[in-house]
Amino acid sequence: MPLCELDATDIRRRHRSRLGASLVRLMQNLEEVREAENAANDQLHEWQDKWSLRRDQISRRLELLDRQLESLVQDQQSRPQLALVSGHSHDDEFLALVQ
Repeated sequence: MPLCELDATDIRRRHRSRLGASLVRLMQNLEEVREAENAANDQLHEWQDKWSLRRDQISRRLELLDRQLESLVQDQQSRPQLALVSGHSHDDEFLALVQ
């Protein structure tokens, strides 16, 4: 009997045993877990790229708002101030006053 046939018979015999079947399932599960992990890593990198773009966009908008506020302050001698005051009225609504 050639060596090749012996190996083929040995593999078939292992698959028929409970241990062999369990090993085959474990190997399949391992492959599925690796594929899922790769897909999760791909999604993470995609999300990080999108967040990076949005973060830069938000940063530019905040800088623009800061410049606009500074120009408003320079036009006025006193700076605008925001004060929040809360209190209970008779109907239990909160009041917010802006000075």
